Amino acid sequence: MSIRLFSRRQFGLSALATGVTSAAARSARAGEKRSVQIEDCRGRRVTLGSMQRIVSIGGTITETLYALGAADRIIGVDITSTYPVSALREKRSVGYMRQLSSEGILSLKPDLVLAMNDSGPANAIDQVMESSTPIVMVDATPSLDGVRNRMLTLSRIIGEEEKGAAMVVRFDNQLRTLRAWTELHPKKARVLFVMRVVNGRPMAAGTGTAADAIIALAGATNAGADMKGYKALEREALIALKPDVILMMSQGGQAMRDALLADEAVMLTPAGQKKAIIDMEGEKLLGFGPRTAEAALELAQQIVSHTQPA
Repeated sequence: MSIRLFSRRQFGLSALATGVTSAAARSARAGEKRSVQIEDCRGRRVTLGSMQRIVSIGGTITETLYALGAADRIIGVDITSTYPVSALREKRSVGYMRQLSSEGILSLKPDLVLAMNDSGPANAIDQVMESSTPIVMVDATPSLDGVRNRMLTLSRIIGEEEKGAAMVVRFDNQLRTLRAWTELHPKKARVLFVMRVVNGRPMAAGTGTAADAIIALAGATNAGADMKGYKALEREALIALKPDVILMMSQGGQAMRDALLADEAVMLTPAGQKKAIIDMEGEKLLGFGPRTAEAALELAQQIVSHTQPA
């Protein structure tokens, strides 16, 4: 039997609400030894079996599987799987999602590997694809439709379609709360996301990044919007961006905050003068998973708090 999972198109919820369960759902829940074919985001046809020993590569996938009640099926995760915190503590680690080893993944003897489409390196992913272990590549687009589609795609794979539909409804309700907040606070602050400091130069986010997408969702303007991807900023370029707020991941810790505040160029920006630096947990901020609407609202509220007159 063949079932197509559309990764780049929003699924309709009406069919899910009817209670019609796919063959994939039935076999996944029952652990039947039958084959079901799906099509992943790369257009590959993948044959799935029992799906009781899953390796999850990508914090967004892990978080979604936990929310769908499938934690007991996960045997391995990558180190971006920081939420829930029990994932890295209880499951075997396969390393960082962009520095994978096929041997490390396959040694866990999974019956399914679920991986974000930007996982790598390519040769490691290719080696898993060439093995007898099915691997499904999951669309990594940092967008609202991407969040919804990942919820529905993963819920269909593991046979929890009703839970997936409920997650989407909850997500859309959170988005309505976010939009109400941003409408009440229409001023668009200029926010610069700094991934890290490299040789004394801030590595900042431009367009085409998850940081750019979450800043827009929070109702702000990406100060680095004229750049593409990530770029290490020279002193003059940083000053010219005039960010009102600098955003960073909390994983950078106090050391990164101190490095930014010690940067003379940063201190010549509105953000530096106000010491307006926001830090948030990286996977929540950039993962575009179930907590994205919550993260965007938290960011929007912190931006207002850091930019309102004293």
